[in-house]
Amino acid sequence: MKKESLRYLENAKAILKKSPIEDNRYSDVKYVKSACGVAYLGILEAINEMLLKKGVTKKICPKR
Repeated sequence: MKKESLRYLENAKAILKKSPIEDNRYSDVKYVKSACGVAYLGILEAINEMLLKKGVTKKICPKR
C-alpha cells in the first residue's frame, strides 16, 4: 500500500511539470490545481496507511 501514496505524489509532480514557468512561477493555474488535488489524495492515502498500521479500522479512516 505504501507504493500507492507515493504513486499519487509522483503523478502530481508529472502534472506540475506540464505547466510553463514564467518569472519563477507556474503560469497555468489548471495544472497547479490538478497537481494539488492529486497530491492531497496521496497524503490521505499515506494517512490511511499509517492509521491501519496503528490498528485503526478502515471504517474510521478518512475518505476521499
